[in-house]
Order: sequence, then structure tokens, then C-alpha cells
Amino acid sequence: MAAPPPGPSPLVPLRLSDEQVATAADFHESYARTVLAEARSAGGPSTEALIEAASAYRLAGQWRLLVAPDRAVRETLAQAADLFTEAGLAYGAYLRASLAPREVERSTRDSWTRQLLLHGTPRNTDDAVRRETDALLDHPQQQTYLLLACAMTADEDPAARDRLTAFATTSPHRVGVVPVGSLAMPVRMFWGLALNLLDEDSGHAAASYAATLSELSRAYARSVELAMANKLTWSKAAAPVDVADLDVIGAVAMGVRRFGEVRMRRLLADVAGELSAVAEVPLNIGIRVAGPPGPEPPEPQVPPTSGPPTPGVR
Repeated sequence: MAAPPPGPSPLVPLRLSDEQVATAADFHESYARTVLAEARSAGGPSTEALIEAASAYRLAGQWRLLVAPDRAVRETLAQAADLFTEAGLAYGAYLRASLAPREVERSTRDSWTRQLLLHGTPRNTDDAVRRETDALLDHPQQQTYLLLACAMTADEDPAARDRLTAFATTSPHRVGVVPVGSLAMPVRMFWGLALNLLDEDSGHAAASYAATLSELSRAYARSVELAMANKLTWSKAAAPVDVADLDVIGAVAMGVRRFGEVRMRRLLADVAGELSAVAEVPLNIGIRVAGPPGPEPPEPQVPPTSGPPTPGVR
């Protein structure tokens, strides 16, 4: 499959060079391999070692997304996803579903949905049914990432989509403010995105989704621009910031696949207004990660309304 034409280079607004990016990516990838090698020589990786290695691969993948997004998704971030999953963290499912949903098998998708509905629902099941490692899903952040993964991969299963919609709509996280991700955005924003993905027949879902992407990209720009102010740490690729934020990039890729690239670009232009070049970085990478444009989904004809676009974002 031919790669789409490259968009604007993110290195210019981020004031980074190819050498800086390659050095940072190689460092984190080397560290991940070292952690795994040492853990295996000691009898096998513990959960802590798996998470440490997965986090390093995740950082390496973020840097590679700036210059080689296809390789980053196919190799580095796929490795991170596998290790997060092995460690019992739903973030691995999110990486797979947002960056490479076509590789998610139906049995895996069904397992994700069962886990989410079991562990995200008030305790009305025998604790013996719950695996010990699944206790990690009690955390709002992990539930959020698993919900997004399920929402992205439920398009071919109307029954699962209905169950997920009912679950997400009635969850307290739907209006929650627990911070999620490196940008510490409130959990309700991500549950709104998931509900938009599940509401693909609504003419308002795409507009609501684009509005949230605009907010996320502006939050990314604020975070990165603050980090860039410290020229020493930024030049050494040592700033404490996700240079290619996977929450934003993954969300963009999912939106493009669900609603179509042309439609999402138009809606983003409508709601985002003038975005800084830095704010556009994760949007452009997310569109690239989504892959070559396919047939655009038909846009539903929806009568005007004075109410909010959907119950998903605000």
C-alpha cells in the first residue's frame, strides 16, 4: 500500500532537527531493550519491568512519529502496545485500536468489550469471575483507554455498539474531571470522543468530535510551547513533555477513519479557527497515521438544532 504524500514537516514548528529526533528515539529504544534483556536474564520480566520497557518504547515511538510515522506505528509503538497489554494495562489496547485498528482481530475486540463491561460496571458479579490483573481496569484512566479502543473497533457489531453506548452514557466518568493522559485533560472529554465514535449515524457526532480535537490540539500547543521556552532541555530532547502526544494523535486517527478525512479537515477548519503551527502538529500526524484516504462515509442530513451537538463532549 502506497504511503500518502507527506504533510508539512513537524520539525520546523517544533524547532527540532532530524539528528535530535533520531538520537532521542534511539536512546529510548535502546533503554527498552536493555530493561527487557536484564529482566529476562533474571528469570523473566516482572510487571514493573514490562511497564518500564513499554513506556520507553512508547517514548521512542513518539519521537519516530515526527519523521517516520509508518515505521513508528508498525514497529516501535506496536512493541509498546504488546508490552502494555502483557502487563495488564488497557493502554496497549488503545494504541492498537487507534493506530492500527485493522490488525485487531474480532476475538480480541470481543474480549476488550467483555472486560470493560465487567470491570466498569458496579460490582454485581462474583469476585471469582474477575482476574486479579484486571483490577487495573478499576482505574478511570485505564477504563477510558479501553472504552476508546472498543468504540473504535465496534463499527461492525451493532449489538456491541449499543451495549458500549449504554455503558458510557450512564458512567460517572461521562461527566467526570479526573485527569487523563500527559495533558491532564478531564476524563469526560475522552468519554465524549468515545460516544461520538459510537454515534456514527448522527450528523452531530463528527462536529462534536472535531470540537474536542481542537481543544486537545490547543492544550498540546500550550504544553509544548512552555517546554520549548527552556532552550537547553528542549535542544537536548529532555523536556518533560510528550513531543508527539499519542492521546491527540490517536484521537485524530480514529476520527479520520470513522468520519472521513475530507469531512474532518473541513470541520476542524470550521471549529478551530486559527491554530498555531505547533497545534497543527498532532493533527497532521494523526491524519497521516490514519492512512491513505478511502471512500468518504456519507454525511447524514440532520435538521438544525439549538441544543448542543451531542451529549459527548462538554
